[in-house]
Amino acid sequence: MLPSSDAAQPIPRSYQFVLFCVGGAWYLASDTIAGRAARGISSRFGFGSLRGLLAGCFTLFLLVVGLRLLDWIATRDGSLATVAPLPRREGYGTEWGLGTAFGWGLAIAVVLPVMLTGHLVVNYVFNLSTFGALLTGIATLAVATLTQEIVFRGYLFLRLSGAIGPAWATLLLSIVFGFYLMQIPAIGSATPLFAVSILFGVLLFMAYRRTHALWLGWGLNFAYRAVVAILFGLPIAGRAEFSSIIDSDTTGSVRVSGGEFGPDAALLTIPIMLVALIVLYRLTREYAWKYTLPVIVAGGYEVTVAPPAAHTAMERQAAAAPPPLVQILATTPQTRSVEPPPMPFSPPPPPKPE
Repeated sequence: MLPSSDAAQPIPRSYQFVLFCVGGAWYLASDTIAGRAARGISSRFGFGSLRGLLAGCFTLFLLVVGLRLLDWIATRDGSLATVAPLPRREGYGTEWGLGTAFGWGLAIAVVLPVMLTGHLVVNYVFNLSTFGALLTGIATLAVATLTQEIVFRGYLFLRLSGAIGPAWATLLLSIVFGFYLMQIPAIGSATPLFAVSILFGVLLFMAYRRTHALWLGWGLNFAYRAVVAILFGLPIAGRAEFSSIIDSDTTGSVRVSGGEFGPDAALLTIPIMLVALIVLYRLTREYAWKYTLPVIVAGGYEVTVAPPAAHTAMERQAAAAPPPLVQILATTPQTRSVEPPPMPFSPPPPPKPE
């Protein structure tokens, strides 16, 4: 039986690594089961346009339930905060909004060089069918990015950081996240796309480690992908999976536009991601001060100095002595008749002339 997660008896590093491996395997199994279930339901009831959304919802449900059960078996706790650190603390909506705004700006910065160089060909396609597909794509991205945050920045990061430390866990999971995003056979664009995917993963890990919650990273991940894929109609990480109101195509140098694999495969995106790391670090200073710095606890031992013996004796003597008597004389009108009242002041007479 695994030891409990009590503060006096932490989980050993070896068990933390085992939980990390089992959690990763469960995610892969959940994704496979959810994909097959969504494909069967959409084919049976004619929900082809909702297959991605159904698969995302099924994966999220199986992932949370399975990881909570795994954590309960290992630690007898199984709290939702361990699996999905989304605390309903004060200002959590502002954190998500800040992440959304940052992801929106990052997407604009990535697409802007392609637009300024004239390598972005845009065709607007907007009707009722595209509007419905747009809403479905937004909902699918929201669920998919939340699942990614729970997997890579939630339970798995917690267990791996407990096994090898948070710095090594961040680096290793960022590399794994890069492989996860880069699922294309492109050799020419593999290097920049892999580098951008790793830097984007480090950016999301920074968002979590600076806030100790997934709100900021979830908003950043969702907004970046929604703007690139749905607003501009470009591939994300080499894949075009979502409908958009804009039918875009890129031309010119692959170093600027990323070619058919989107701006994530462009060399110019690498320095943009590096600048984004610096900007996000400065934007989250207040959150880091509030949620990550340890609470200052006064050290040392309590010292009580006994008063001198002479002072103690004086206090006892003063407490035992009777209170002094104070005599107050009465004041009556006769007290003023003993002496005549003073005469009013009159100026001296003037001198007589000689």
